[in-house]
Formats: sequence, C-alpha cells, structure tokens
Amino acid sequence: MRLMKKFILFTLSLLFVTTGLHAKLIKFVNAEKAAVANVKCDAFSEAGDSITSWVSNVNGEVNTSDVAFNYLVTQAPDFSSKIVYASKLSDGLNIVELAKSVELSEVVITPGDMQEFDTYKSYTLKMSDMNRYSTALDALNLIPNLTVLSSGGIYLEGNNNVKLLIDGVDATQEEVRSLSKEDISKVNVYTVPPARFLAQGITSIVDIKLKNKLVGGNGAINISQAFQSLVGSNSAMIFYNNRSSRFSLSYNNNNTHYHKYRVSDELDYSFDGVEYKKDKKGRNSKKHTDDNTVGISYQLNKRPDFLYNVQAGFSTNRNGVKLNQEVFTNGISFPALNELRTKYDRFNIANYFEKKLGNGQLLANVNYQHYNTYYRSSYQEFSDNSEDFADAYSQYNTRVDGVFSDVQYEISTPKAGVFTVSLFDAFKQSRYVDSQTPFFQKTNDFGATLSWWYRINKISIYAGMGVDYIHENTSLLSTSYNKVNPNPFVNLYWNLNKDMRFDFAYSYTSDSPSIAQLSETDQWLDTRLVYHGNAKLSPYSKHNAYINFVMAKKYIALSWRNFFTSQPHYICDMFTLAPEYMLQTFVNLKKYYDYGTQLSMTLMPLGNSKLAFWNRVILMKNHGANDEYSWSATRFQWMTQLSMNLERWSVALFYQYPGKIAMGQLVRPRTQAYSISATYRPINNLSIGLEWMQPFGKGWRESEYTVKDAPVYMNNVTYVGDRANLITFKLSYNFNYGRKRDNANPQISNGDDDSGLLRK
Repeated sequence: MRLMKKFILFTLSLLFVTTGLHAKLIKFVNAEKAAVANVKCDAFSEAGDSITSWVSNVNGEVNTSDVAFNYLVTQAPDFSSKIVYASKLSDGLNIVELAKSVELSEVVITPGDMQEFDTYKSYTLKMSDMNRYSTALDALNLIPNLTVLSSGGIYLEGNNNVKLLIDGVDATQEEVRSLSKEDISKVNVYTVPPARFLAQGITSIVDIKLKNKLVGGNGAINISQAFQSLVGSNSAMIFYNNRSSRFSLSYNNNNTHYHKYRVSDELDYSFDGVEYKKDKKGRNSKKHTDDNTVGISYQLNKRPDFLYNVQAGFSTNRNGVKLNQEVFTNGISFPALNELRTKYDRFNIANYFEKKLGNGQLLANVNYQHYNTYYRSSYQEFSDNSEDFADAYSQYNTRVDGVFSDVQYEISTPKAGVFTVSLFDAFKQSRYVDSQTPFFQKTNDFGATLSWWYRINKISIYAGMGVDYIHENTSLLSTSYNKVNPNPFVNLYWNLNKDMRFDFAYSYTSDSPSIAQLSETDQWLDTRLVYHGNAKLSPYSKHNAYINFVMAKKYIALSWRNFFTSQPHYICDMFTLAPEYMLQTFVNLKKYYDYGTQLSMTLMPLGNSKLAFWNRVILMKNHGANDEYSWSATRFQWMTQLSMNLERWSVALFYQYPGKIAMGQLVRPRTQAYSISATYRPINNLSIGLEWMQPFGKGWRESEYTVKDAPVYMNNVTYVGDRANLITFKLSYNFNYGRKRDNANPQISNGDDDSGLLRK
C-alpha cells in the first residue's frame, strides 16, 4: 500500500512538472538590475491561445502558480516586449531582464509572429506596434499587403472586397474600430475564403480573434466630423463580457449637408421631331443625407463545442436634394428645379450557430431583413414659353422582405484534406406601389456546394462544385424565370516560401437584378428625358479567372494580378427610344468581358510600417455589345497614400488620380481627390486629429458623359463646393476592463443592401 502511494505521488509530481503547474516566481529588472513594476504579462498556450494575464507588483514580481502555459509575452512602457518560455523557467525565483525600447526599432512581421496554416495565415500583432495607431482597424496596416486608408477603405492584396469578422462573426468597420487593442489575440487572413463566402462574391476575409474568456467590458467613441458644411461618420459602442458571454450595443451616424451643391447638364436629343438642346447651369443647391443605425447583439461562446450569436439592428436613411438650375435654350433662359427625396427604414435580425459534431463542425445562419421605402422625384421648368414648360413628378413606396440562410458541415481528415458541404437559400419578396405600374417580385435562390482543400508540400488546391437554382416571378412578366447554374471553382497555390506565392483561380457564378433595377417609376431628368429601371431584366452569369503573384519582404510588399472576366447578359446602362420620351434604363447585354492588370505595392524604406508608401494601379480594357450597340473602352486608376506612424504622431497624405471608367453608353471620369491628415495620441487609448480635404482646392468634381454613338448626348457635371478645404475633426477614445474569451469559427451574414430605391 505504501509503495502504491509513493508511485501515485511520483506520477503526480511528473504530471505537474510536465504541464508547468508548479509555482514559478518571475522578477523583472532593467539593465541596472532595478525592479520594473507594472509589467503586463500575457500567457499563451502551445496553440497560441491567450490563457490569462498578470501585472508585476512594485517589486517587479509575478507569481504564475497553478497556471499551465507555454510562453508569455511582456509589455511595459519604455521597454521592448519579450517572450518568456515556461520550459526555461526553474522552480523558485527567475530573473528576467528587460531591454529599453528604441525610438526607431524595426517592426517586422517575423516568422515567429506569423503562422501559416492550410487555409489561412495567422498574425500576432505586438501591443507596442498597435499603439502607434489610433484604432484597432488602423492597426491592421501591420499585416503585409493589407492597407487601411485614412478614409477607412480596406485593401487586401489590392482588392477592396474584404469581409471583416470578429471571432468569426460578421462585423462592420465601426465594430472593429471600437475594439480594444489589448483584447486582440491574433488576426487570421484568408486570401481565398471558404465555399459559402465565395458563393457570395467575397474574395478576402480578415478574422480578428479576441483573447479567451474576457471578463468586464470596453467601450469606444469614434468621431470624424466636419462642421462647416456637415460631413461626418461617427460611432459609439460598448461591449460587456462575462467569460463565455458577450453583449454589445452600438450606434452609428453618417451625415452630409451641402449648401454649395451644383449639377450642370448639357443635353442634346430629339423626340417626336423636336430637338431638345439645352445647357443647364447649376446653381448653389442644398443636399442632405442622414443615416442612423442602432445595433444590439449577444453571443454565448462554449468553444469548441458550441457557439450561438444573435444580432439585431434598426436604421433610418433620409436623402434629399433640390437642384436649382438655369436653362439656356433657343436663345432664352429660365430657371428649373429638379427635386429628389428618398427614405427608408430597415430592420434586420441575424442568428448564427455552430456545433462540434464528431471530427467535424456544423455551422448555420439565418438572417431576416425588412425595408420600408419612400421615393419622390419631380422636374419643373419655370418658363413663359409653353413649348419649354415642364412639370412632372413620380412617387412610389416599396416593401422588401428577405430571409437568407445557409448551413455548412466541415470535416478534416489527416490524409485526404478538408471537405465541406454547404447548403444555402435566399428568399426575397418585394411589393412595389406607385401611381403607374404597381408590381411585386419574388426571388428564390437555392444552392449547394461541395468543396475540397488539399496540400502537397508547397502546392495547395482548393476546388469545389456548386449548383445554383434561381426562381424569379414578377407581375410585370407573363412567365416566371427559372434557371439552374453550375458554380464550379478551382484555386491553385504555389507557396515558394513564406514570403512569396503564385495563385491561379477560376470561378463561374450567377447573379440576379435587384428590385430597384426592375422598378419602372419615372424619374424625370428633362422635358422628354426619363430615367427608370427595366422589369424585363434577367439574371446573368460570370466567368472569372486570374493569375496572381504575392510577395512580402522587409522593405516591399506587393501583389500583381492579371485577370479576365466574361459576363454574358451583364446588366448595363443604356439610352433608348420609348413611346413617350427618351429613356435611360438598364438592359441585359449579349456579351461583356474585360481584362487587365492590377498592381498593389507598399514600400517601407525603414523596413517597417512606421513609414509606408502604398500604391494601387489598375489598367483594364472592356468590351460589351447588344442588338443596338457595342463598345470598347479602357480604364486607368491610380490611388496612393504616404503614411508615417510614430509613437505619438501619425500623418497620412492621400491622392487619387482622375482616371475614368467606361460602362455601356456612359463614361464616368473618377474624382481627383487629395487629403492630408494628422493624429496625435497623448495616451495609448486616446487620439485626436484633423483631416484637410482638397487643400487649396476649388471643390469636388464628378461627371459622366455619353459616347458619340448614344441617341442622347449628355454631359453631367456635379460640383461640391463645400468640400473645398474641408476640415474634419477626428477623435478616437477607447476604454476597457477585462480579458479572456473563447474563439469562434468564421461566419457570414448573408443578407443584401437592396432597399428597392433607384436613385439617379
């Protein structure tokens, strides 16, 4: 019996030694061997998950009794971070010397900070690096080939179709911006997402993982507001965590109130033997947009066994503009007024569920959305000449209800790879009421996808086959539309090393017209010129292929993509003759394709993100044709940002070259935009700054014009004088308490933003 007791005690002692559960006392000192107090120590498991954290006392000591960990990371003001491995600690007192931080020390994502998995890369961002940025969203610039502009635009390897997730749950930029940087454990980056994301056209995913079992909460206020002419984007959010539970409440506001808004038109067209040739000079007009959203969410996280997340939101959107113009025609002039008012109220509720089943995982999502909309447009000319007189208006209301759901089961095998089966269904019902042509539309999109991921040494393959069934029924068509589309995709990766890779991808997808594009309520642009949708539009398909080269080095990160797309029956703007007027509308083309190259490059002269010079260039040629018209055109686009991020100061210079985009019978030159912004951080969780839009400029100019073969010549120029030398005040303040929360796998919020409003 005594021998048995000795054996048990000996076994337990070995177990405690192996798992690191025996007490280890750590004392932090500086180069002069003096104790360093308030050293924050985050402990991590072997898998890189956060376990707990400590703060050293006045004697510089931390006691890690009864906690098993693989390593811990230190953070202390004026000292460089340090990794301490449990295997190198002895029983009793351990002395750890901290080195003084250097003002321009290199900040590089090293192999130790990045882990490469079969389907994604996981980055661990140092707190000392993240503190050089105002918010958690801005701190994503630390990841190679990921750029967050000062305006909030996000580009991953040059592509702006990026889905943000927090612990796998769909998130907005405002939510990510409101996170406490101290709560972030790692950032997982998917350059090719799972099948259910690909089916919705999402090309990239950034999933921000929080630390485990956080207790307490954090909140944030983010203000970006101009007051001389209201232009702003503001948010306030609060989170509360209780280990496996998480609650959030958010408010977002976007506002634009212009007083120097001008729209000028040159028009030349003929209808019923009468030529309408007008030069409309825009006068200062008022234009406003107000958008307010309130959201609430709750999450119960029992990872890896179970997770449930529910989120609900309500938003209101109000838009209005009264365009004052002076019309010059036939040797006379007179005033005109073009008015447009739209509004909608939106409610949504989304449920997400995941459950571990055997060696696999089951994911499910159900999202309901409801829109109530109002639309009114009018056009009036105040002329004594009856031939030049116009007085017309249109009005409609829309109710849109949609239910979007998907379910997925994923299983991983050691030898055969990862298999995923996905089912999804999107049902939308729209009721559209006006004084001319009330109608309804029902759309049901059902599909299934089987995908497979496999890796052999440096070569990876991600392939799948989906089937998509679309049923569409509208009262304006005599028959319903039914079509079955295959949705195959294949992606090949050749990882030369951790810094370079080649990609090849091909996919075939389909899409349907929105209720807004189907609506045929008249929006009067001129005496005999009207804009509205086309109830006879049909769904279209898309072939997409590209070859991509990606590199991430110390001084340069780049992505070079060469692409080709073909979209039979693509929906495009077109001018045509209608019985009562000339019409600008949408049509299905017979063919449409484009091809080109895209280069995204970031230069880092200091070998880190403290000084970064980002450039994105696109060269593209497109061609489209239908029975009435065909065209070929080129596109050029250049965006650049030079940013400097020091310990307390950040400065960014942005410029966008006024390139142009051709689509159908319209050519749309891009705005020439430039800005400078500066931010100061007196403390880590508070930043204040200013942004100067169009410095020394004369305003903001946008335009579109028709090609020479169009039956209507139109040159439309929009000028916003309010944006000349616009000064925006910026403030970000974040407060938090608590840590530790489980992770969640990726989940998509598969809704849409089709309110039913068609705005010219």
